[in-house]
Amino acid sequence: MKISQDVADMLHAGHSDRAIAAQLHPDGKSIAAARATLGLPKARPGRKPAPTLEAAFQRHTKKTHGGHVMWTSHIDADGHRAFRWQGRLWTAGQAAFEIGHGRPAEGKALPICGKAECIAPAHMQDRAGRVQLATEMLTAGKSLSATARQCQMQSTDLRRIRDELGIPPHPPGTKAESIDDTFRRRTTLADDGHLLWPTTDYHIRTVEGASMSAGRYAFQQKYGRRPVGKVIAGCGTPRCVHPDHVEDRPMREALASQLATIFGSAA
Repeated sequence: MKISQDVADMLHAGHSDRAIAAQLHPDGKSIAAARATLGLPKARPGRKPAPTLEAAFQRHTKKTHGGHVMWTSHIDADGHRAFRWQGRLWTAGQAAFEIGHGRPAEGKALPICGKAECIAPAHMQDRAGRVQLATEMLTAGKSLSATARQCQMQSTDLRRIRDELGIPPHPPGTKAESIDDTFRRRTTLADDGHLLWPTTDYHIRTVEGASMSAGRYAFQQKYGRRPVGKVIAGCGTPRCVHPDHVEDRPMREALASQLATIFGSAA
């Protein structure tokens, strides 16, 4: 039996079948089979305390396209995302930063990946880190608005940094945007895991003159090759362009052939 490394790692770490299913989404039978193949005992009933901060964090999150991590547990009326570990209340941002950097955050930890809801440890920066990134962006000629979005900082703070560096105001105008930036900016991750394009016009048009179908771009990111024929969402969800869900013509033909072999030509 072929066992994915993620499943094997969580089994060896002592996670329950339910925790593995919630994190990685395999079915219960395949987890049980993997446990038996690895010679591990059946999981005991009841939830075990998380052995590490990262393990506790993973119980409340899931990985998504582009290396982003999203919160999957309760969010209170004020938008706070928090969990308890070893008797302490951790916010999602605090935990993510400490996991990613090995130290507590100085001030508020926020994502610098362009996804405001992301809490991937590798994408989090505290106040000092965001000021450093803002300094680098302003020095490189980025506008205040672009720097504010990336670093999640107020324009007044950025103007002060810019003035201290002696950098003149950025000239008005539209900056070029890559296809990847446009794809990430315009897609929305749905609660059920689909990545939705906002309109029925799937063409990505950027100010640098590039143009490509959002579905074809997602396909190339997943498979590293140009798709053949029309790209559609195999999941059946309208406007979904998740790289794991898109298919080209050869993939659809291969699936149809498999179904015909199994169920007969009527399939």
